[in-house]
Amino acid sequence: MVRGQKYLSAEISLLPDRTKKWSVRAAHIFPNTYAAGMSNLGYLAVFEVMHRFWQFFPQRFFGAEPFSLETGENLAQFPIISVSLSFEPDFLNLVRMFRRAGVPLRAERREQLVILGGAGATINPYPYSPFADAIFIGEGTEYIEKIFAILAENPVGRVPKEKILPELAKIPGVWVPTIDSQLPPRAISKSEIPPVAKIVSSFASFPNMVLVQIQRGCLFACPFCATPVIYNPFKNFSAERIISALAPWETAGYSRVGLVGSAIADHPELGELLDYFAARDVEVFTSSLRVDRLTEDLLKKLAHTTRHTLTFAPETGSPHLKRQIRKDISAEGIISASAKIPAREIKLYYIVGLPDETEEDVRLTGEEIKTISRALGDRKIVASVNPFIPKRGTRWGGFYMMPHQELVCRFGILKKILRGQKNVIIDVNYKRRTRIQWALS
Repeated sequence: MVRGQKYLSAEISLLPDRTKKWSVRAAHIFPNTYAAGMSNLGYLAVFEVMHRFWQFFPQRFFGAEPFSLETGENLAQFPIISVSLSFEPDFLNLVRMFRRAGVPLRAERREQLVILGGAGATINPYPYSPFADAIFIGEGTEYIEKIFAILAENPVGRVPKEKILPELAKIPGVWVPTIDSQLPPRAISKSEIPPVAKIVSSFASFPNMVLVQIQRGCLFACPFCATPVIYNPFKNFSAERIISALAPWETAGYSRVGLVGSAIADHPELGELLDYFAARDVEVFTSSLRVDRLTEDLLKKLAHTTRHTLTFAPETGSPHLKRQIRKDISAEGIISASAKIPAREIKLYYIVGLPDETEEDVRLTGEEIKTISRALGDRKIVASVNPFIPKRGTRWGGFYMMPHQELVCRFGILKKILRGQKNVIIDVNYKRRTRIQWALS
């Protein structure tokens, strides 16, 4: 029995069927959970590109498990290994996977060709240079397609890596450390076609949801955020192209869509998209919304399509820190918008440990969450709290991460303030290993 049968039976896929008769096994790794990987549009987009080539039999790997989801074959049997590294600490899972599979970690000791990409690799590729044969810096499926076109024409194992790597190095954004010590310019996608998930799963973090990117990059310049560093220049995909990209799902049928973007409320055709989904009774989920950009018309349309979760990212409850990060999202604005949209759950994102933050600022964050929870007492409030992690290339990339004990103390302040708020769930995303993310980024 295939190890991943439980997951495979819970998927709906629009990808062409591939079987063992195809000539080259190609591994595609997401070194985190299946749920996270199947909700990551970048990972899914690369997997879809791999399926465009009849020469490959693409198979997925998750976490630190060295056996493929599709057939249970060991990673050591795959001559081509693609890795999507979205979160820097996941590199530890990748190391564990390679060791369990018996695949050498260092590129020069390995026959397999390993290509590393994703947000984690783009922010700071240097730590991974001894491991990866090639690192893709930036984004764009048009460049990913060129990578796999070269690998399809030059099968690894039959053609030495030394002959393949110089060809890969000619592709924009591809860095081959053994050829050039200097990083190439970041690859910038010029595609007008919005990425859309071709697989949905009931075990994904966003169950049975078709994800579609409606924007690339970010309009805003939050000093802690790496999105502009990785994905700018900012671009809105047209409603026509978004609807066209979703057309294959019209036949298969879908009832939930996730709109992916950094400034959803600023999309000039968001109202048109919401009308389209409302007419088809499709429930809409969005990335976090800026309440200061929501018009009355958008609020009315969101009320017709958003039934489960409404997401905001205030980041802090401190007025002076809100000014520093240029994010004026108030408790009053969140309460007002939420009152007009019948979502059962309100999700809030906050950061602790920002530069110049004091314990009083943390208390203000706790009080803001309490104010929102009391005003929306019939809703579930999920407060996702993360530590500030400086990222290379951002305005605050040169700061230090707050010491461990101080962070633990500040998370404790929040929990104490919110104790007794029955409709509030505090989700603190911090472990000691989180500091590895700072070290690698």
